[in-house]
Amino acid sequence: MKTVLFINASGARYYRRENRIWQAIEMPAPGDKLWVIANLPEETLEAFNLPLLFGRDRSDFLERKLAAALPRSAYRAAPLISGNYFRPGQAVATGLTSAEAVTLQLDKLDVPIAGVWGMAMLLTLMVSRLAIQNVIVVQPSIHYLRILAIKQGIPVLTRCVRRYSENSNNGDNDNVFSEILRTRQHLENSHLMEGDTPLLYLGDASPISAHLIDAGLNLLPLPEALTPKGGAAYLHPLFEFVTQSPRGQLAPLLLRARNFADNLRKAAYLGIAASLLSVIVLGEEDFRTLLRLHGRGQALNADLQTASAESERLAAKISASGTDPDVVRQATRFAALEMEAAPSPATLMQFVASAIANQPQVRIKTLNFRFPFTGDRYCQGHSVIELPLVNQKIDLSPLSGSTPDTTDASAPQRFTELQFSILVTEDTPPATQIEIRKGITAALKSHSGVQLMTDPAAFSLINTLKGGIGMDSGQVENLWCMSVPWANTVKEQP
Repeated sequence: MKTVLFINASGARYYRRENRIWQAIEMPAPGDKLWVIANLPEETLEAFNLPLLFGRDRSDFLERKLAAALPRSAYRAAPLISGNYFRPGQAVATGLTSAEAVTLQLDKLDVPIAGVWGMAMLLTLMVSRLAIQNVIVVQPSIHYLRILAIKQGIPVLTRCVRRYSENSNNGDNDNVFSEILRTRQHLENSHLMEGDTPLLYLGDASPISAHLIDAGLNLLPLPEALTPKGGAAYLHPLFEFVTQSPRGQLAPLLLRARNFADNLRKAAYLGIAASLLSVIVLGEEDFRTLLRLHGRGQALNADLQTASAESERLAAKISASGTDPDVVRQATRFAALEMEAAPSPATLMQFVASAIANQPQVRIKTLNFRFPFTGDRYCQGHSVIELPLVNQKIDLSPLSGSTPDTTDASAPQRFTELQFSILVTEDTPPATQIEIRKGITAALKSHSGVQLMTDPAAFSLINTLKGGIGMDSGQVENLWCMSVPWANTVKEQP
């Protein structure tokens, strides 16, 4: 069902549309679709002229405007207010300078999100539909007051002011009136709007109407389209409007991905239904072909059942030979999965590159790797970890559609023998070469499971003792040899 999340600086409230009336709820249901309205002081509006541009030029121009207006926010948009794609007009760079209040609410939800809209931009679009060109719009709430000035259909000023006298009705009304008066005086002094600009109050104006008239403000009657209804009261028209997904949506695509996928799925279903209907109505012969294809599919299913029966017959034949069919099946699957789990040359090159990434004087001279067989030795003499026995039964049968969280203890970790050497620039001092070796060794040891079996940095430690007798650092071969565990242990994928 349609649900709206109304966020302001004092909290958030949920409303659901039931029987054409918006009612407050505690939390959205799993099947609800959510529209978000942000009534926050962080919302900004900046109108600009949009030249006649097309395609990438147009999108790049709008992106530059948004980056200049809101450089640190992903919640931004530039909806077109006047003109169209074939005529220059005006657009508004709008967004939230800080969207923390919105993300805190959305991070704990698991429902599709249609989008996020700013309160001021929604009011601008609503008023433009009523053909009101010049107006000061006031939208009161319990704790805050939204004031929006519109000139020739373009927003020129928006404010979200805290109502500080919340415990006193008279003081609260005086606060509302004073903020409206301050805004009008600012607009007059800035020559943004004339003094006779009318006021549209989206709330109960009876407590302050006398003050407004005495101040010379022309209070417009509330249009029928903006009349209050249900528990949402004066927010009802706003909720009806936002569920139409108007222009000015601020949220990034990643936040709306689930809703976007649902819309594509519905469109695909409608397309399939329309195609099937057109085939039936317009192409009787094609429809018969479709029926033949369906019959062929049933024949393929029968062949599949025959193949399954043959597989069972072969399993029985293997059992008769004295071999467990599960062992043969597991060995075959294990061999295939083991080959998939083996690291690629690109992975090993990236591993070595990460070790020398912080050493600008270093270049790779040689790089060799291999996967030792049973009985082989690592790095010319070191012990090898034995491979699993062929007749060892390994459980690789997780639940259908799932991936096991842990590796079975009967499947040992596999290793790769990796050996590489480096070149250092000739003008590098011996002390610097020692530090380079230490840095590379430390980078290699930082990877879990790596066992260094040939390490030139171990010789360099002797040379750090002043007056000691050790190997000449220039004669130490810059070669490392190690065993590297496979990144992914052998396990069945879903």
